[in-house]
Amino acid sequence: MILFGMIFGIFFGHIFKRIINWIEIDGFTLDVKNIYLEFLSILISVWSFLNLNLIEAIPFGLLSITLFAISFVDYKTYQIPLIFILIGVFLASVNIALGNIFLTAALWGVFIGSLIPLCILCIMWFITKRQGMGFGDIQLGLVLGAMLGPMRMALTLFFASLLSLLSWIVVSIFKGFNRDRAMPMAPFFTVAATLVYVGSFYYPDFFYFLIMQ
Repeated sequence: MILFGMIFGIFFGHIFKRIINWIEIDGFTLDVKNIYLEFLSILISVWSFLNLNLIEAIPFGLLSITLFAISFVDYKTYQIPLIFILIGVFLASVNIALGNIFLTAALWGVFIGSLIPLCILCIMWFITKRQGMGFGDIQLGLVLGAMLGPMRMALTLFFASLLSLLSWIVVSIFKGFNRDRAMPMAPFFTVAATLVYVGSFYYPDFFYFLIMQ
């Protein structure tokens, strides 16, 4: 399974790199010699195929690679390509169809991952006239919520926000404080979602405890 995971990661990592270079948002592309996307794709794919059932490993592996690709683009352009959101919606639908997550759990995850942040975004814009999150982030939250379910999505939101805040503080220390400084959220969503999902695999009792409280 290690070899299969490596081949899976290299293949789809390269495919997503080609998509990034094809859409070329704001002129951003990944050099052919830049293998970071393929490397991250190999790591998550090998882990997935070693630890998950095949019907779980394939959707999770592909979604993770999609998240990595989104993160590269968002980090440089502050934009999330619609094509990657559509791929994520498709993968979430397949995940539900395969029975990896109950439909009700997916819908609650969507509520927590997109509708709650959307309400917060609207309230903050009404009060401050500033947009803390983009609508691409809301769409990404929808996809993640459908894949992760309510509890893991709530933890993902918390840790992504925490990582974003800590990064903003560090950047501000070195570059000066600016309350209008924007931070791309997709990389933080990606790190948080991956850690929460992997954590739920190794510590299921902890997540069960959170659900029952």
